[in-house]
Amino acid sequence: MEESEELLVTVFRGSGLSAESEAQSIHGLLESSGIESLLVRENVVEIPVGLVEIKVLASLANRAREIIRAGERGGPKAAEEAEAETEI
Repeated sequence: MEESEELLVTVFRGSGLSAESEAQSIHGLLESSGIESLLVRENVVEIPVGLVEIKVLASLANRAREIIRAGERGGPKAAEEAEAETEI
């Protein structure tokens, strides 16, 4: 991500065995939709898989959330359609 004074906000947060793969998928979806994102991992010894978050610039958070929701509602096909709608 380019340096900016704009705040980063969390658009995804998860923990558990599936959180890492879900975060990777969301990160890839956002990046392919033109939204740079930061994948943040917090590992805790007591938890097999720690907290995973995806952060984006505050100005892109609403768009990122829309893309994530579309992906969750319709699976891979809807995610591709949401991605196509954001392409210029």
